[in-house]
Amino acid sequence: MIRLAHLNDLDQIDALAVKAIKAMHQANIFQWALDYPRKQHFSVDIHACECFVYALNDIIIGVMVITKKKEAAYDEIAWLNDESTTIHRLIVDPVYQNQRIASKLIQYALHLTKELGLSSIKIDTHPSNYKMRNFLKRNHFIELDYLKSIHRIAYQLLVSPKIQRITVLGNSGTGKTTLAKKLSHRLNYPHLSLDSIYWQPNWKNASSHQFNNDVLTFMKNNQCFVIDGNYMNSASFEARLKFSDTIIILDYPINIAIKGIFERETEYKHRHRSDMAEGCIESVDQEFLHYVYHFEPKNNKIKAFALKHALSKNIYIFKNRSQLNTWLESI
Repeated sequence: MIRLAHLNDLDQIDALAVKAIKAMHQANIFQWALDYPRKQHFSVDIHACECFVYALNDIIIGVMVITKKKEAAYDEIAWLNDESTTIHRLIVDPVYQNQRIASKLIQYALHLTKELGLSSIKIDTHPSNYKMRNFLKRNHFIELDYLKSIHRIAYQLLVSPKIQRITVLGNSGTGKTTLAKKLSHRLNYPHLSLDSIYWQPNWKNASSHQFNNDVLTFMKNNQCFVIDGNYMNSASFEARLKFSDTIIILDYPINIAIKGIFERETEYKHRHRSDMAEGCIESVDQEFLHYVYHFEPKNNKIKAFALKHALSKNIYIFKNRSQLNTWLESI
């Protein structure tokens, strides 16, 4: 349960802070000293109604501060926008880490920021706190710049990014088409599965000219859309990524992709999928498995493009379905 903190929570919050600081020091992360953040700092936050706790059976295992106040040190750099809340002093009991407590606190901050009519969340962390830095990236915060005066790295999450032209990429078997259909239904956007226009009846492929023309025509004729499929050797590949404002990469482990492939083959045994032409019966052969097992170089190329355009597009890289489902709940 996440709620506003009360003054009678201060002893628990202070003990939690000390416990977390000592654990950080043991990990050679000296983001905070033992005199900060402590009871006197959280007392100010509570009086300002800016301190929130995660309580489990009346035991506080997480805390954070969400404020609309401007941070002077943040004026050093350019942010994506300034209509934001800021998270400070985000702490989770080391015993309860890796149980998605911090993710739930972030989701709460996201919900509160939306209710306040603001469009982003700012946060910073110590350069050596790689665990926190990786956590922020997994939760779609964009790394911005170094805050010299406080020796911190700045991050920002856009709360309500413009999502109109979506491209879904990833290895075979990861569920690109399933996700695209969900997004199409939820957002009421037209959907194009590239497999459906590349593969003609009985596994005959469309010409490169016809395929590229069909893709470009679809994008030009629809202000909003969802496209799934890679086809990285196609001339339309870069056009698709440049035209899209949102790129979703399903960066799942190889075993998940293989499992998905065989589950799909079993489901559609002796028949074609609804998005495929007549005669395109699902099957798994050595050539297809070779493609899946050696997808990593292609995946690296996709992610390199995504990172290059991180400030101008919505880039979502999901490592598992849990991350994906958390994001789906937020849109």
